[in-house]
Amino acid sequence: MGNQSSQSETKSHSKESEITSEQKSAIIEQIIQLLSPICTDNQFPLCIFHQRTDKTSHYRIIEILSSIRQSDEFPNILIKLYWNDRASISRDDVTKLFRDCCMFDLKQAMANNINQFQTNMLDNDCFSALTNSIGTITNSEITPEEFSNWMRVQFPTLFYGFEMWLRKNSVLNKTNNTNQEISASNNSIITMNNILNPTWIWLLTYHLPNLYLSADNTCTNLVEKMSSILHGRMWDHLYDSHRDGSSLNRFQHHIFGYKAPIIILFEISDGYLFCLCCDEEFRESPKHFGGIQSCLLQLKPVFKVVLEGPNIIFMNTKLRGVSALGLFIGRDHTHTFLNIDGDFFNVKHINGEGRLAAIDVWGAGGTKSADEQKDIRQWENKQ
Repeated sequence: MGNQSSQSETKSHSKESEITSEQKSAIIEQIIQLLSPICTDNQFPLCIFHQRTDKTSHYRIIEILSSIRQSDEFPNILIKLYWNDRASISRDDVTKLFRDCCMFDLKQAMANNINQFQTNMLDNDCFSALTNSIGTITNSEITPEEFSNWMRVQFPTLFYGFEMWLRKNSVLNKTNNTNQEISASNNSIITMNNILNPTWIWLLTYHLPNLYLSADNTCTNLVEKMSSILHGRMWDHLYDSHRDGSSLNRFQHHIFGYKAPIIILFEISDGYLFCLCCDEEFRESPKHFGGIQSCLLQLKPVFKVVLEGPNIIFMNTKLRGVSALGLFIGRDHTHTFLNIDGDFFNVKHINGEGRLAAIDVWGAGGTKSADEQKDIRQWENKQ
């Protein structure tokens, strides 16, 4: 009797496992069908599901999705599938992975009107800068271990958008609503004629402190925040050197009096692009300013966080004898990472020097902060 009972339990367990495998296979097929209109067979993430030889990894993805907790194992499985048993892949293939991830996330951020997405929104300089930040540039190949270690430190949210999409579209998610709308996606894409473009929005959404992504309180996740920026609800365009004139006076006129965090993009003639984030009112000051969420990012040609923390910004255009005139980013005057002269023309930075080609400034304080700045200007004009 005991043996019969054991055999019966074994058969029952085997049948249960078989059903579970069939369910997983059905879910994988459904995922492939849902991904097909979004990306081509050779694009991530669809390409990893066309590798029929690694069912174990595919099934493990489904198992991870059945939990409400995010797993560190998830990105490693995706990396394994993308490398597809190769010891290493070319830097071009890694750059393509970044491009595919950006394209996928932007399409999700424009989900309610996906026709808004255009391939010219993709900036290859961004994807190359990310690849350039991995290991030694002279190495033409990148191993999965090297990429995983880099991603853990530099870009842990790279697959965030895809995981959110899977959780929303997986039948294992009982609260799934495939018709759920992303806030702000009913609006048109904001005009971006200077430095900022959808690709840089994608990168900054995943790398800036949450303070700079908090103006639209209807957003519940990073993809919705990305959508809100794209559709003009999260950030206000304070200054565009192409539109408003390129000079220190115009820069000060458009950003002074804005009492909220700001994001400043500096494009240098030697090919470098920097992003300065200031978490308090930007001003002229006889001493360094900026709070704990201030930072300086180098966006290209190699992406990296240059400096972060309090008191890294110093701007002096009037007080001679205190320091040279201009804008300086660094903890003190002897150790600066980005210097712009008093004429806002010449730039010195950690890797060289050049001419200030363009400035793009965005306010992250929401409509209230922008309206308050306008009120201050109107009051000053009446005086």
